[in-house]
Amino acid sequence: MWRDKSNTMEEKYWDEIREEFPVTKNLAYFQSAGMSPIPNRVLKAINEAYQKLNLFGDMHFLEDIERSDRLREKLGKMINTSASNLCFAHNTSTAFNFIAAALKRSTPFEFNLVSLMDEFPSSHIPFEFQGIPVKFVKPVDGVYSIESILEAVDEKTMGVVCSYVQYSTGFRLDVEKLGKALNEMDLLFMVNATQAFPLYEVDVEKMQVDVLTVSFHKWGLCGVAGSLFYTSPGFRQMYPSAMAGWLGVKPPPDDFIPTRKNIDYEQFEHAGQYNFGTMNFQALAGLDTAIDFVNEIGRDKIRERIAYLSKYLIDELRALPVEILSPCESEEHRSAIVLINLRQVDNGSGVAFLQKQGIVTSVRAGNIRISCNFFNNTEEIDRLVETLSLFCEMET
Repeated sequence: MWRDKSNTMEEKYWDEIREEFPVTKNLAYFQSAGMSPIPNRVLKAINEAYQKLNLFGDMHFLEDIERSDRLREKLGKMINTSASNLCFAHNTSTAFNFIAAALKRSTPFEFNLVSLMDEFPSSHIPFEFQGIPVKFVKPVDGVYSIESILEAVDEKTMGVVCSYVQYSTGFRLDVEKLGKALNEMDLLFMVNATQAFPLYEVDVEKMQVDVLTVSFHKWGLCGVAGSLFYTSPGFRQMYPSAMAGWLGVKPPPDDFIPTRKNIDYEQFEHAGQYNFGTMNFQALAGLDTAIDFVNEIGRDKIRERIAYLSKYLIDELRALPVEILSPCESEEHRSAIVLINLRQVDNGSGVAFLQKQGIVTSVRAGNIRISCNFFNNTEEIDRLVETLSLFCEMET
């Protein structure tokens, strides 16, 4: 196997990072696109948050709220928006259900949306369940051109809802280019960035995004801590939330709880209108620590590491009797996800065989999905490729 030996110091650095991830001592883990393992410092933060709850109950409730507000500010800076445009939703499906209900309630005429054929269900089911027609664009060799997406737009189209990175194939969309085109057409742009952020840059202003969601259990290194939910001020003005909870409406001047009955409740103008109630502040403590960890390493450095590992994986896979389904010829379309098909043998059996050898991948769309994270290394990739080669030989 080919090995670049010119960067020993760099590999030493990543070996030190691996110490934060005990999973690397147990498994060759290539399933971060499903759920990332959490590093030691995140586990410590979560444990401390629950221990505080165990010892003191809700004595620190207001401090937890303040920390979650600071976290929104931190995340806002990372995606170029203010904290007032952000809230935390339970998951992406919940966030898009808010949006679907708001569109349905505030739009007195028939309309449709455009999406992509490979989308994860949370990107389209909330809209279709509300009776909103969704037109799906088909890829060509795993690639969705901006032109093909725009060609699907008709006179009844209100906007596009799609993923920044496709969960199965790993195709990475030029979100900025599409956002600019849709803005010029006065169409909404709703983005599921779950498989992209914080690995890839998100700038909601530059990308001209109206709605964006990120579920952090994929690449957020914090377990299930909910989803970041962005809405632009213009979107909220046109399509205010069709649902409300006690934290999403304005309280009376003398209390923080809206205890009054049989009144016309007034929603907040900011993204807090989507707050249904109390959040899991202990999980958010883990997310806060994970985001600090990512920023400490450097997102550019992480992105370069993942690009290096993904390319190494693709180059090694070319020697096997497998079909690489992810669009990998163009660097701009690559992500941390590589989808392959074993052709002559069963992909599900291949995933099971790998797992018995302590190598974790997954089945997606009937194929094998491999996702490299920055804590992986080339030795693990060699082991993965060699085990796949052995499986193919055994089965043919």
